[in-house]
Amino acid sequence: MDVEISDLKIGKSYATEEVHFSGGLRGASTNLGWALFPVSDDKDSDAIVFKTPKDHLDFATRQCGVRYLGACVRYVSGTNSPPMDVWEFGARDPQNGLGAADSWATIGHQAAKAGDTRYAEAASYVCANLRAAGLRLRDVSNGYHDQLNWALAEKRAPETWFSNAALQDLYADFHSLASELSSARDHVAMIAAMHVGAPDRIESLSRLEEWIEKPANQSHATNPMIHALLDALGTKAAPGWLRKMGDLRNEMLHRIPMSANKSVAGLVLEQVHTALGTVSKIRLAEPLSKTPLAKQPQDPLRDLSMFSSSLEVLCRAIWKHAKYPAEPLHFGSNAAAT
Repeated sequence: MDVEISDLKIGKSYATEEVHFSGGLRGASTNLGWALFPVSDDKDSDAIVFKTPKDHLDFATRQCGVRYLGACVRYVSGTNSPPMDVWEFGARDPQNGLGAADSWATIGHQAAKAGDTRYAEAASYVCANLRAAGLRLRDVSNGYHDQLNWALAEKRAPETWFSNAALQDLYADFHSLASELSSARDHVAMIAAMHVGAPDRIESLSRLEEWIEKPANQSHATNPMIHALLDALGTKAAPGWLRKMGDLRNEMLHRIPMSANKSVAGLVLEQVHTALGTVSKIRLAEPLSKTPLAKQPQDPLRDLSMFSSSLEVLCRAIWKHAKYPAEPLHFGSNAAAT
């Protein structure tokens, strides 16, 4: 789709990319290869370098036991312009070369051109929430990275529990991430409801599920969008990842705020012994004097990052059935030459 623009300015911009892993670890391309850091508090030996991105990823996920979260690409153009961070979950959709957020943005643009205001607004909401969720996941990852650097600099003993003031920022970022993910889920559900002629009051996944359960509406469960949502939701007896995501969000925002949740009351520095030496990583935990780390639930960052990537995949699958195509926009100008 072609979009006419005006006041176009062309200049140089610079992009840097960092790969984020759970546990506070990072990856970046250097002149020597792909570096994984931090692995010590010594600036001369705070990274392990690999020749290829695949070796880098395999070592981090298999030997260090961390989860790939995504990549943050920062664009900078000039000293007086704000930088722009773009969160990438991985490879873009091969059908249009876009991530889920940008795909829904183009759907919203085409719906608006067609005069379908409600559909356009809902699609733009999905885009906005997915973009915000990516940035909030970036912020959570940044908090873990800072905590890992501080723990290494202070020479924290491994397998000991500690806390600090910066935890409050981390909790707040977790709450925001869970909220944005759930809002994106509900706006997608609202779009699916439009496709089967559901009443306008069906504006969330929970309301859509209740509506579909009524005998008169059960035939709509075969709609591709609704089927994808219900499959990810599962049942109350056998919940799928989408229901578990909602339960975690409700716990954080309605029942037990993270800052008051004893199960994530502090931090623990873990050490992993690998073929290339010892690597440290950080996680949230309750005091080890009460529950040994091996018996505690996995770190919430692993859960929420899984939900984030799963929602990205779901939103990519669902846009294939949207009323309007998710075609990349082409920008141009018809201004007369002078």
